[in-house]
Amino acid sequence: MGLTDQNKLFSFKPCCSTGTDCDDGFQGGHQEICIRPGLWMSMINFFSDTPVCLEYEKKYPVIDFGFVISGGIKKQTVCSSGCGPKQMRVKDGNSGVRMENRQTGIFTIPAEAKQQILHLHMTLPFFRSLVKPGDTVLPLEMQAILKGASQAEFVDIRPMTPDIQTVVYQLLNTSSNAFPWPLYLEGKSLELLCLHLAALGLDHCQSPQGQLLSLDEKQNILKARDLLVADLQSPPSIETLSKMTCMTPAKLQAGFRQAYGKSVFDYFREYRMQKAMQLLDETRTNVSQTAWQVGYTNVSHFSEAFKKRFGILPKQYLKNRSGSIQ
Repeated sequence: MGLTDQNKLFSFKPCCSTGTDCDDGFQGGHQEICIRPGLWMSMINFFSDTPVCLEYEKKYPVIDFGFVISGGIKKQTVCSSGCGPKQMRVKDGNSGVRMENRQTGIFTIPAEAKQQILHLHMTLPFFRSLVKPGDTVLPLEMQAILKGASQAEFVDIRPMTPDIQTVVYQLLNTSSNAFPWPLYLEGKSLELLCLHLAALGLDHCQSPQGQLLSLDEKQNILKARDLLVADLQSPPSIETLSKMTCMTPAKLQAGFRQAYGKSVFDYFREYRMQKAMQLLDETRTNVSQTAWQVGYTNVSHFSEAFKKRFGILPKQYLKNRSGSIQ
C-alpha cells in the first residue's frame, strides 16, 4: 500500500502569499494511503505551534468525505476556468462531503490545537461502482453526480453520528500491528462511507405524516440531538426536549428514527458507549472515571452495558488497548 508517483493523489507546496515552509509537524503528522485504485485515505494527526498554510493539487478529480475529530481545517478551492474561489470550513465534531470540479486549492490549519482529521477520497468511477443512481435516499445533487452530471457540484456539512465517530477514532488511533492492515483499512473505509451516506438520508427523511421533513423540522432534530448529548450526566427528558424544540414527543421520536435510525433513548445510549470507548482510547481515565464521565453512577451497570455493546468488558478493553500501544 506504499505510495508511488503513479498512485499518489496529493502534492503540496508552501503558500505563495505567506512563504511559509511546509511545516515539519504536518509532514510528520500527515499520511496518505492508496487503499485500492480510485480510493485514498488521508489522515492528519499532529499538534502544531504555528499555523500551517499549504497549496495543494489533486492528481485526479475526486469526491471528498472529511471527518474532523479535533482541531479544524479551512479550505479555499481555486477554479482553473476563472470562476471565483470557494471557501469551506469544517469544525471539530463535524463531517462533510464535497464534490466539485476544482483540483487545486489552499488549506490552513490553526496553531495550538490537536489536529485529528480523516478524509476519504474517491474518483467518480469508483464511487459509482459502489453506489447506484437508484439509491433515492441520497440528496438530489448526489444522485445527479451518480447519473453522470459531470459539472454537478455538491457540498454538505453536518455533525458526526456516534457510529461515524467510532470508526474515525478507530482509524486514527489503531496500531497497524493490530490487524491485517490493508484489509482493515479497506473494510473500515467502506463502513465509514456507508454510515456517512446513511446520515445524508436526513435530507430525504419523512415526517410522521409521510411527508418530507421541513427545514425547520430538520434543524429542530439536530438541535434536540445537541441538547441530548450536551450533559451526559444529566440528560434532558423527552418532554423537556420536546418543549425546547417545539416538537411533540411523537414527532421528535419519529424524527430521530428517520434521521439516525434509532429512538431518542437508543441514540443517547449508543452515544454514551461511543464516548466511553473514546475516553478509554484517548485519555488515562480508568473504568470508574470513564463510567462517571458518561453518566453512569454504577460501575457494574456501565461494564455490563459496555460488554453488551462491544462484546468485551471495559477493563479488558483498556488492558488490550494498553498492550497494543506499547
